[in-house]
Amino acid sequence: MKKVLKQTFYTLSLLNSAYAMAQEDSSEKQVSDTLYTVIAAPKEPGNNKVKVDFYGFIRHDAFYDTRQSIGAGENIVLLYPKDRNLDMNGEDINAASKFHMLSVLSRAGINVKGPDILGAKTSGILEGEFFGSTEAGINEFRLRHAYVMLDWEKTQLGIGQYWHPMVVLDCLPNVVNYGTGSPIFALNRNPQIRLTHRFAENFKVIAALNSQRDFTPNTLPYRDSGVPSSHLQVQYKSAQWVVGIAGQYEILRPQLSSGEPPVVNNEKVKSFTAMAYARLITKPLMISASAMMAQNASSLVMLGGFVGYSAPGEPDLFRTMNTTSAWIDFQQTATRSVSFGLFAGIVKNRGVKNPVDGRLPATYGVTSSWGAVSATPGGRSIDQLWRIVPRVDWSLHKMIKLRFEVENTVARWGDAQVDGRGKGNEFNAKNSRFHLATIFMF
Repeated sequence: MKKVLKQTFYTLSLLNSAYAMAQEDSSEKQVSDTLYTVIAAPKEPGNNKVKVDFYGFIRHDAFYDTRQSIGAGENIVLLYPKDRNLDMNGEDINAASKFHMLSVLSRAGINVKGPDILGAKTSGILEGEFFGSTEAGINEFRLRHAYVMLDWEKTQLGIGQYWHPMVVLDCLPNVVNYGTGSPIFALNRNPQIRLTHRFAENFKVIAALNSQRDFTPNTLPYRDSGVPSSHLQVQYKSAQWVVGIAGQYEILRPQLSSGEPPVVNNEKVKSFTAMAYARLITKPLMISASAMMAQNASSLVMLGGFVGYSAPGEPDLFRTMNTTSAWIDFQQTATRSVSFGLFAGIVKNRGVKNPVDGRLPATYGVTSSWGAVSATPGGRSIDQLWRIVPRVDWSLHKMIKLRFEVENTVARWGDAQVDGRGKGNEFNAKNSRFHLATIFMF
């Protein structure tokens, strides 16, 4: 018993010093074998027990790209094939292959179950991985989830950092790529306050207030707005079906002042995003699909962002970019050691509806930081991107799995327009990624 407690204390100390743990995404089912349990002796009658379960997985990724591409985490999150870049002889510099191997997606986490409080069951998750918080910090430990939940019979209150509500765990692309379908599907985690109420056995409503954190180059525009992002979602879920709609409203204040000498700038960027999704589960096949109409979608690691228009001596004006996307995913569900799947999707950059003429335009957001969209004359911007991904999973054991996919992506680049779209002098950049993931779950 002393040996077990000593091991428990050592494990929890390591997790606390690293400061990052949480719940894994749907592409690898969480295996949460209880390794260590800590029970606090109650000082008074009642349910004061605290149970801590340790879980995680070791993951190795090996991937080969046929073209230079834009991505995150040394391109383990693959996003866009790069535009052509011709040398003096007319040869495309970016038509070059690339290979890499990483184990930074390995992660560890703890599930905590606590005493009943205010008539609710309490629980929490704390999880981290070695992806790093910046491109220069690859291999460093970072926070994924830190989330506390209070569960009543029909109502759940969640507080902390967790998947953005647009990332619906009941309806996800089952791809091997860590990007989980981005930039076609949303990818993000946010500090939030989320309230879920079940009105009937199969019907629930989710309301949340979110902030910005991951995959956002600058959180100041969000923080300076003084208003949290708001989210509302309605979902029907049965043994066979998951169907839902969701919407989000967000306000940014990109600048407190503009010009020289500075003048107060009260210009706001107001954006609304709507999504519909569905999943059908049958014995031979699971079919998942989603469609989204988004504004300022760069915070969800999708094509988009917003455009600022500047003129000498005047405050900058800002307009949000519009994005539409759709995808479908097929996955075999029959119990077998080998199963096959297919993902297909498209995302379209629809730009700004009401650009401002006579001013110098510039795009903002993580998509712009990566060089995928631009509104500046002489720049290049992705107008649309589509992707087809066949895959195969091989379960060697309930704890060991091999996953392989071929991710075929085409990004259509064009000359940057004042509305952020890419039109004229188009070029279809094509990349195929051969990706093998080896996962040991515990």
